[in-house]
Amino acid sequence: MTPLDSRIFGMPALRLLLAVLALALAVLFSSAGVASAQNWSLADPKGDVVTFTGDDETAVPAPNRRAGDVWRTSVSHTATKVVIRVTMQAIPTRDWSAFAQIRTPRTSFDLMQFKFDGFRGLSFSKTNGSGAEVRCRGKSSRIDGTALVFTVARSCLGNPASVRVGVGVAVYDQDMEIIHADDALRRGIGLEALRLSPLIRRG
Repeated sequence: MTPLDSRIFGMPALRLLLAVLALALAVLFSSAGVASAQNWSLADPKGDVVTFTGDDETAVPAPNRRAGDVWRTSVSHTATKVVIRVTMQAIPTRDWSAFAQIRTPRTSFDLMQFKFDGFRGLSFSKTNGSGAEVRCRGKSSRIDGTALVFTVARSCLGNPASVRVGVGVAVYDQDMEIIHADDALRRGIGLEALRLSPLIRRG
């Protein structure tokens, strides 16, 4: 992160934010098969955003919400990088975050773009162990039309032979008292953790 991002979103705040996302975007891990090539794509049903209010863990369907409603996720695993394209009905204009988990045969990483109170940042950390921030010059995120595109160098992931990817998007209202969430790999959300893709081998 930049010095400004580090000052505003230090690791304690980041862990708190990830905890909020874990609650809002929780889904059961899936055990799917192996993708046949370096590219993998999945269509997510439109209109499957759910809303959480306050401490209530009840997910209320919000089928009319377009901002943050993911309808397709595509992953490309090349010899040099992993690219995750998250296409939504509309890009959120309010505070929001997009969260990708990248699991390799050895470990797991969290990649998150966030926008809060006018500040934007991109965080990359290990999911397991201390959850420490990982230095990676080869990470980036950009908006392309109605898609968010994450890119991370394979060298930052330990040059894995394969990856599994999970993606979630959350949009916040009223100082995060209301959270509108969508898991990109299933209808609505589940109970415990982001659903993961099949194994996507290096191309």
